[in-house]
Amino acid sequence: MTGTIDFRTPGAGFDEPIEMWRACHERVQRFAALLSRLAVHLRNQGADEDARVTATSIRRYFNEAAPRHHEDEEVDMFPRLRERLHADRDKTVLDVLGQVEADHLEMARLWRKLDAALAEISSGRAVALEQPLIDRFATMYRHHIDAEERVLLPAMKKAFGKGDWQAVGRAMAERRGLEWEELAKPLSPKGRSPT
Repeated sequence: MTGTIDFRTPGAGFDEPIEMWRACHERVQRFAALLSRLAVHLRNQGADEDARVTATSIRRYFNEAAPRHHEDEEVDMFPRLRERLHADRDKTVLDVLGQVEADHLEMARLWRKLDAALAEISSGRAVALEQPLIDRFATMYRHHIDAEERVLLPAMKKAFGKGDWQAVGRAMAERRGLEWEELAKPLSPKGRSPT
């Protein structure tokens, strides 16, 4: 199970918030799939070092990165979209917005159950991961991401201008503890910000 965790920064920067957002979706799906692989590994190998490292990495992703991604949506993207939609004309988009926001609550509930088992595994205790719970969690995320990218992304692209995307990108960077002014500085030929 070694080499399963990839925390590299996506190719896009915060000046391309759509690409950052989609890269988060890809990571969520990889980590959700990794849960099933870990369950198989535990049955065959127990809570060995690979299982402990993998459980710790999955926990770190879903306890740190995934909540920030949901905040990007719930604080910056979805309210901005909702205020630009018309109740009659955009009913489908509004319905999907309501559903994905409800999904966040349900996925958080499922995650708490998985996280408790993963904490035990991270500590070296061999506990079984419930495959039906893993399947429900992964399936919810898959459907959730599909709805966001198939319905909400086109609506955001239509409704948001350059200033909106800049505001979203700035908020995403700041949520991750990055200084927007530093990120926005042009790079010198040597790849460093001028002083």
